[in-house]
Amino acid sequence: MSTTTGIEADLDTDSRDDAVCDAVARVREGLVSGTGWTGIDLDSLPSDDLLASHRELARMRRQLDAMVASSSAAIARRSMGEDGQQGMAKRQGYRTPEELLASISGGSTGEARGLIEVGDMLASDEREAHAGEGSGDLQEAGVVEVSPRFAIASERVRAGKLHTDAGRLIKRMLTRIWDRREDLGVELCDIERVERMLVERAHGLSSNKFARIVRQLEAQMDAGRHALTEELQRHERSVTMYEDHEGMFVLRARLDAETAAPVRAALDSLVGNALHNRRDNDGVATDDGQVMADDRSVPQIRADALAALARHCLGCRSEDLPFASTTVVVRLSLADLQDGTGVAEIDGGSEPVCIPTARRMAANGAVIPVVLGGKGEILDLGRGSRPFSYAQRIALIERDGGCAFCGAPPAYTEAHHIKWWARDRGKTDLENGVLLCSICHHRIHRDDWEIGVRDNQVWFRPPAAVDPERKPRLGGRARFGLPKIEAA
Repeated sequence: MSTTTGIEADLDTDSRDDAVCDAVARVREGLVSGTGWTGIDLDSLPSDDLLASHRELARMRRQLDAMVASSSAAIARRSMGEDGQQGMAKRQGYRTPEELLASISGGSTGEARGLIEVGDMLASDEREAHAGEGSGDLQEAGVVEVSPRFAIASERVRAGKLHTDAGRLIKRMLTRIWDRREDLGVELCDIERVERMLVERAHGLSSNKFARIVRQLEAQMDAGRHALTEELQRHERSVTMYEDHEGMFVLRARLDAETAAPVRAALDSLVGNALHNRRDNDGVATDDGQVMADDRSVPQIRADALAALARHCLGCRSEDLPFASTTVVVRLSLADLQDGTGVAEIDGGSEPVCIPTARRMAANGAVIPVVLGGKGEILDLGRGSRPFSYAQRIALIERDGGCAFCGAPPAYTEAHHIKWWARDRGKTDLENGVLLCSICHHRIHRDDWEIGVRDNQVWFRPPAAVDPERKPRLGGRARFGLPKIEAA
């Protein structure tokens, strides 16, 4: 693992999707002819060809999904009835267009409803063009107008460069912001800038991780509505417990962000410690001092961790629980702290909290508020100490958010030297530190990835075996965390 110098700040793009190898050509030919992968041994394909063909298939699938969404929306519009006549769905013997579409695809009515929503978004430009004339006819037909302010997301979805789920998330979020734009003081140019930023951030992220970013960004833009949502979630918090017919004890919890923060921090700490011990000791210690192979799954480790917490609260005197460095970290800006507006982030969680909640949490001794923009502690320790200090780890969590490579929670990570402490004489400084989970740490060592830190952002340069062009990939909080809204 070595420090990268001169890493260019460019994101991983779709450029490799345009490189058509023989395998990609066969993919297209197979789709046209209906033969698919017939005659092609996927297991014997070179890795580069397999990845290139899969990228091409994924792009074509996204483009096909967009086409299906557009036709689904058209069927839905025709199902609303024309000139007082029965609509298309009812003429086909179905109550709703969703039922008709589900019968054709073999999917669910929920999926059909989502396709109709995306199709409406893709039709926004055409509707807006006719909004001035005949808009009353559209309303009478039951068509809800969608402004072309979503044209950026629509274009990317239509071209197969943005997944329909991501486009739907962007549309829903920006629609809610647009409806409250006067109260929030948001202009059209602000919404367009946020839309463009979200479209760019969606690249390379799963729908779950992207949904987290959208949720956080909406809370940042509309802190007032988020405070109401947060209060509702707090009232709905619950834990149910019962014993099922097999004698297993079933526990189900729905917790708001504030209630969940210490629970998650404690469990993650115990799970992370167990995973580290399994890596370092290749086993787990028993009561009689024996070391047995630890083949537990993560859910099993979490169940054991919950039992350990309960025993500890009931009077267990064990000093082995790794809570010395377990802390709930709440991040907020100095301006938000001073005027009481905005939202704060809880490290390890995806749901923001309003500033009054953050202040209340900070009154608890187990919570550390990280105020951005305030006067900080001097953290660079030179070579006086090999392990990173507790304060440095807090600062690394602030920068990386968790595993800088995969986005795993902070409790699953360790602070590692980019330039090795022994081999490279690397310093125990923040510029030479990075948070990595055990799996990513070993992968980076094994595959010879390079790591660089520039402008408080972590970049990973892949080896030529992974990417012949060796394009740097953004990591850490800058990739997995809440994007910053730049001023116009």
